[in-house]
This record gives sequence, structure tokens and C-alpha cells, in this order.
Amino acid sequence: MVIGVQQGLERIKRELRKRGYQVVNIEKYNKPVDAFIYEGNPFQVSYTTRKDNPEMRADIRSNDRVFFINSLGKSVDEIEDMLNTRYSSPLS
Repeated sequence: MVIGVQQGLERIKRELRKRGYQVVNIEKYNKPVDAFIYEGNPFQVSYTTRKDNPEMRADIRSNDRVFFINSLGKSVDEIEDMLNTRYSSPLS
């Protein structure tokens, strides 16, 4: 699983890497990701669509849906549980 993490969420990146996840800086990574962790307003996120990022078309993943997780107010344990179950509360 490739997890893109918004710039500035260094603690989350570090902890997920310790737990064995492949974590990338979404602002610099030009391939598809399975999940995207951000903090704040989800409408500011434009890194994950193939339409907006032509480089992503060349490397198609088996499941082309990106799972978004707003990290605001969540522990790394909660984020990991969400990654494993692919379940989160609705976006607010």
C-alpha cells in the first residue's frame, strides 16, 4: 500500500514508516497512491486524480480509488485502523 501524506504531517509519516507502510510525500510523488492523508479542508487537495496528473495514467493500480483520511484530531493508531479497514467517517 502506497500512502501519500500531505507536507507538514511529518510525525504521521515517521510513525507509519515505522509500522512498515510505504509513505510518500504527495507533493513530489508522481505515481498513484492507495491512500492520502491530509489535514484540513479536503477541497484543497488536488494531487490524486489522473485527469490532473497525467503521469499517474502510466502506472495503474489494481484498485484505482484513493482512500482519503483527514488526520485532524486522530492518533496514528486511529489512522492505521482506518487504513486497514478502509473505513472513515463522512467528510465534513
